[in-house]
Amino acid sequence: MYVVIVCYRCGQLLLAKTTQKTRRCPRCEARLVLEKVKKVAHAKSASEASSLIRALKKKRKQPS
Repeated sequence: MYVVIVCYRCGQLLLAKTTQKTRRCPRCEARLVLEKVKKVAHAKSASEASSLIRALKKKRKQPS
């Protein structure tokens, strides 16, 4: 199982396995503790989670 998380330093959307305890943000190099980060979506597969991230990024770019 996978989770889509948000980096608390730069706001980057990231993919992580639910079994991981930490994840490093490739953009700002912050070490994220998965128990403390904001989780925005859950997925059964990595490809499903990647699709969710693409959709969320597209939604963010749309003007209000």
